[in-house]
Amino acid sequence: MPSVSVRELSLNFGEVQVLRNLNLDIEEGEFLVLLGPSGCGKSTLLNCIAGLLDASDGQIFIKERNVTWEEPKDRGIGMVFQSYALYPQMSVEGNLSFGLKNARMPSDEITKRVTRAAEILQIEPLLKRKPSQLSGGQRQRVAIGRALVRDVDVFLFDEPLSNLDAQLRSELRVEIKRLHARLKNTMIYVTHDQIEALTLADRIAVMKGGVIQQLAAPQLN
Repeated sequence: MPSVSVRELSLNFGEVQVLRNLNLDIEEGEFLVLLGPSGCGKSTLLNCIAGLLDASDGQIFIKERNVTWEEPKDRGIGMVFQSYALYPQMSVEGNLSFGLKNARMPSDEITKRVTRAAEILQIEPLLKRKPSQLSGGQRQRVAIGRALVRDVDVFLFDEPLSNLDAQLRSELRVEIKRLHARLKNTMIYVTHDQIEALTLADRIAVMKGGVIQQLAAPQLN
């Protein structure tokens, strides 16, 4: 059973067709990478799956449920952006728990989820710090943790490492791969970096001009 299914998906901005009759099945627990140059439609596709953009045509299913017109908060997804988008006035712990508090989750469950995410991402010593006191890699771990605490079906990553230097990108690729192996959630990851795609993916969807030109497992020679 596919975890995420995209059916005949199209998106137009005025007369410009950004996505063209896309079909894609992503299996339960799969790590799929959307790879391509800027403007190819990979982030647009991710934003459609997330519900941040409304499709012009077609349908999106998550866990066999039609979510095409559902709000992002109701889709069972957690998203990590290129920018960290952390609240600067809050501690790491506050950033991790903010969404859960807004959802009126019981405090003991919030503590449990924050503690678990901090342990998985190895950021327990940082919980009382503000974002300004963190390195770029630490901030991105917190951003991942904010998605992680939601206990979602599907994680969406929109070029989360592109603002980091080469060494940090390499380190966090290992962390994300380890995270996937531990959680076994479905993950969809956008990048223009071929090395990143080959390192992380179970399958790679190569995009150009709003269509998927090739979809296959990476071959490492």
